[in-house]
Amino acid sequence: MMFATHSHSSPIRRAIRGCIVSAALFGAGAAMAQQAPSGLEKAIAAAGKWVAQADANQADAMWKASSPTMQKNVNQADWNKYIADVRQQAGAQQSRNWVGVSKVDNPQGMPAGQYLNVIYSTRFAKAATVETVSMAQNGSSWQPVGYIVRPAQPPQAQGGAPGASAPAAAK
Repeated sequence: MMFATHSHSSPIRRAIRGCIVSAALFGAGAAMAQQAPSGLEKAIAAAGKWVAQADANQADAMWKASSPTMQKNVNQADWNKYIADVRQQAGAQQSRNWVGVSKVDNPQGMPAGQYLNVIYSTRFAKAATVETVSMAQNGSSWQPVGYIVRPAQPPQAQGGAPGASAPAAAK
């Protein structure tokens, strides 16, 4: 399944550039245990509220709640289109489970500071996915700086034919 990240339209490309932060931060930092220390609760709660706004077709509210860094990289109209395209391709949200948090300090290409990726395993009507909400620390609060939805990796087939390889996963 392809998500909005594969669209060739200019507005989507601009939205993707703004969301690249999530993809870059996704691979950085060590994953933390699912039990969140109290210092992370605000970031996790803010990320949960943000993805709930996506579920409720409130892309405008998501954009307004995002960090100035994200707003500078993605205009509101492009953000609305990006969220609408992702939701159209994935379908309605059916379940979401928080699976972890990764911490990233001073990522390259971003303002210096502490960032967290809040990661969810989410089932939509048309796809099982991994949602990542990248959060930036702003004083004692956290603000979203990126959001990416990727297809979940299918479990490896067991007992396949010798020499057969699994199909390439969509990126």
